[in-house]
Amino acid sequence: MKKRLLCLLVAFCLLPLAALGDESAYLSGDDLRRIEPEYETFLEKLADVLIEKGLLAAEEREQWLLYQLGDFLQNGGYGTIAAMYTPGLLAYADESVTIRRFDAATAAGTLTLETLRRYAPSYSSLPGLPLDTELNAPATGEPVGCRFRWTAASGMLMIWDGNDVVQVGSTYISDGRPLYWFEQPVDGCTETLRLELLRADEDVTMATVTLTLTAQDGCWLPEVLK
Repeated sequence: MKKRLLCLLVAFCLLPLAALGDESAYLSGDDLRRIEPEYETFLEKLADVLIEKGLLAAEEREQWLLYQLGDFLQNGGYGTIAAMYTPGLLAYADESVTIRRFDAATAAGTLTLETLRRYAPSYSSLPGLPLDTELNAPATGEPVGCRFRWTAASGMLMIWDGNDVVQVGSTYISDGRPLYWFEQPVDGCTETLRLELLRADEDVTMATVTLTLTAQDGCWLPEVLK
């Protein structure tokens, strides 16, 4: 079967050539998060066109979206958009780039956690495993006001804006700002991170969930959120 790969470079058209060699040209984490909703909407519409044109298999749509979004967020806006003629090619995509999205029904609402399928400290551009959370009302999908308290039994929680990394300890309360967790993986080990959903205006726990991770081949693999 003839295989073709179409890659559309999205960043180089936006900057003058002189800026491409300047580290300051990279977008910060906050910059990327700010435009993420619009970018994700663009990807969803593009996926529909690619499926219509036979460039993407319909059953690979969600995996393609998560890979492209993860590539964009990790590479400072210098990612690529890949349209495949070959169904199944995404099976070879780098899992350390592809986002893993967990949804969990809780007493406080529907919790969505975005992280990575695989986090490799040895070569990732991120300071730790990303922990990006939001809570929405099940019926309407509207955001629910709350805070997120993460607790790690080991390792370090951090915040990062694309420039400075700030270590915040083993427990941290966030208003929804992305958080990162770092610990050197030891193959065969299992770690758990506890997340408490707190009321927006007081330290009252509305629900608690646990993220379980397993270390394998020098990477952390998020496996279960419950």
